[in-house]
Amino acid sequence: MSSNENRDKLIRTASRLFRSKGYDGVGLKEILAAADLPKGSLYYHFPGGKVELADAATRWAGDWVARMLGQCFETAMCFEEGGVKTCETLAANAEHHNSVPACPVVSILQAAPSEPALRKTAEDIHNTWTAGLVRQAERFGVPDPHAAALSLHMRLQGAWILAYAQQSGAPFHQLAAELRKATAG
Repeated sequence: MSSNENRDKLIRTASRLFRSKGYDGVGLKEILAAADLPKGSLYYHFPGGKVELADAATRWAGDWVARMLGQCFETAMCFEEGGVKTCETLAANAEHHNSVPACPVVSILQAAPSEPALRKTAEDIHNTWTAGLVRQAERFGVPDPHAAALSLHMRLQGAWILAYAQQSGAPFHQLAAELRKATAG
């Protein structure tokens, strides 16, 4: 396996574990065992240790969410429909995997008081998601694009937290139904 493949494997494994157990619920030994990699590979790729790995893993998963948002809005006919497609995608992903992982940002925020770099990571990712939603709202001519984007972001985040707590896609389906009502009304 190449050095880049090892790095990618560490990132994917850490993301999965952080999203299922939280930052503090996962140790480096567990990540290395799950990735089936030696300790040296971790510090070779992430000399800053767990915080640096968490940053990379969260940004990797955050980029997936940003791309998914863009794809969901790409074929939408209005802003709310983009939100509906996002909810449907997140629900389908949960149902396909038979579990709902935590939002990548939520999984590291618990550590933010003791690891300020992770608070910055979370802030950067949330800002990226909101900025993408603002661009979509502007594209659809929504009167107050920033307010609409922030509102949808907060609603999606709330649905994600509930979906994680319930281990069900139902909160995404409920939010999708509410967004459909907005397009019908």
